[in-house]
Amino acid sequence: MGALERHTSSIPVPRSTARAVMHVAGAVHVEQAIIRAKARIGEFAINEVAYLKAVQRELEHANTDAGDAIALIVNTTISSIARSVAQFGSELD
Repeated sequence: MGALERHTSSIPVPRSTARAVMHVAGAVHVEQAIIRAKARIGEFAINEVAYLKAVQRELEHANTDAGDAIALIVNTTISSIARSVAQFGSELD
């Protein structure tokens, strides 16, 4: 009783209009996929950066003399991740 049912339109629709609607629907699906891909890559990058920073803190705590070298490695890696994410986003646009 509460289920939704799909009803067909009783008004005839020209084929060109139906094709145009299908084209728009396809374009919307593509745009949604692009948005989801960018969001997932961004989330992944954020998680990776958080993990790298946590590892950096642990390593710097364990070996204070290597703090500068560890920071350089982690910061270089984070910059590389940021460039990769930016490149991925620009390629999808």
